[in-house]
Amino acid sequence: MHRKLPPIATIRAFEAAARLNGFSAAAKELFITHSAISQQIRALEDRVGYALFYRSGNAMLLTPPGRQLADKVRRILDELETIFPDSPARENADRRILTLEVMAPIAENWLIPHLKAFNQLHPEVVLNIRTTPDLSILEDKTVDMGLRYGDGAWRGVEKIKLLDEEVFPVCSPAFLEEHPGISLQNLKQFSLLRHSVISWRDWFEKAGLPPEEPENTLAFNEVTHTIQAALAGQGIALARSLLVQEHLRTQRLVRLFDITSRGAFSYYLVWRSNEKKEATMALFRNWVIAELSAQRRMPDLGSVIAAD
Repeated sequence: MHRKLPPIATIRAFEAAARLNGFSAAAKELFITHSAISQQIRALEDRVGYALFYRSGNAMLLTPPGRQLADKVRRILDELETIFPDSPARENADRRILTLEVMAPIAENWLIPHLKAFNQLHPEVVLNIRTTPDLSILEDKTVDMGLRYGDGAWRGVEKIKLLDEEVFPVCSPAFLEEHPGISLQNLKQFSLLRHSVISWRDWFEKAGLPPEEPENTLAFNEVTHTIQAALAGQGIALARSLLVQEHLRTQRLVRLFDITSRGAFSYYLVWRSNEKKEATMALFRNWVIAELSAQRRMPDLGSVIAAD
């Protein structure tokens, strides 16, 4: 009997776009055009009768029914791989491919600015980077490693604690020039920026100030938006140290006081045991550790511009 199935190219396009959170990334992986991916997805949506993706910024994210379909397709493709194993040459190539799941703020503000250094050291390694906005941990079995911000209480994975987080106030040089004389005594007079889950309370207490939040505090539910608001000169941000390292180094942001408080969580590198890819994972693991250690030794990183 002739089975009325979608073309395998359509199924592959959908699986890649679902896994990589974008049509452009899927097109790059499959060596076809963005337009071809879009056409394949539209054809599949016409076939199933519902939307599979919606746009969120630059990403194409799965709708709830799209996620259900992607999970089913992925399980079927995984089963097919066991029936048709790779050739030795393809298996050796796969050993050099790492799929990383990285929280979006870490990817945008730390990993991407540093990837050139990794690529120069290890041009033979292919990195597929997926971003996630939440604290979920390696739920997709196609993911090899992850960069996470959390409490480290994750089961079923190996992990290394990279560093504890510190928070401190930063602003743009333009904001500092517009508002000379910022001090601990008058800090609460200015527009204060924060992520919705990061309160100024702990930092205020560490600085010896009343812990109450001022009325002019602006809160964002995306930590990157907090940083962007500070870069745009819209106020003083309570910033997580790792996420503003590059901005401090390039002096797009300046640190105001030599006072820090402990962040809510810490940064971890996590992975599942995979004997075939262990050598490649070790390359990335050692690079991340060395890169962070080198940055912590930089004497000018986070130097204080304004004192109390």
